[in-house]
Amino acid sequence: MTLATLLREELTAVESLLQLLRREYAALKSRDLAGLEQVVQEKQLCTDRVRERIASRLDYLRERGIATDARGLAAHVDTLPTPERLDVNTLWEALGQLAGQLRGQNEVNGAVIAASRNYVERALALLRGRDSLDFLYDQDTRKVFGGGNRSIAKA
Repeated sequence: MTLATLLREELTAVESLLQLLRREYAALKSRDLAGLEQVVQEKQLCTDRVRERIASRLDYLRERGIATDARGLAAHVDTLPTPERLDVNTLWEALGQLAGQLRGQNEVNGAVIAASRNYVERALALLRGRDSLDFLYDQDTRKVFGGGNRSIAKA
């Protein structure tokens, strides 16, 4: 198996993960619980596939005595015949761009989840008869109710 083949497989797996993150966003936005549960299950399987593809690439490099960092990969790519080198460089660049899109979509999904969580927590606080502004969040976004000796900021 060639490095280009491994990168193609990795790219396909990452593209699938991006599509699932987009489906997750749509389910979150429309509050489709059944759809969200389905996407979460599929996302877990896809994440496992991505990890397997990354492990295959790293194994490929290790088996050849090549460092698994970016510098080792670049040095190896420089030794490849020109057509394969161009192919690998194109695939690696596409993988990097896709990773950026994944990060961005994941941040958007996280923001939607955080906003929904905040809404639910405020509603629960009102139902419990507690002022929804009677709590703050600590560094780990855990709810901290007022009245304690906790400070808002650390020195």
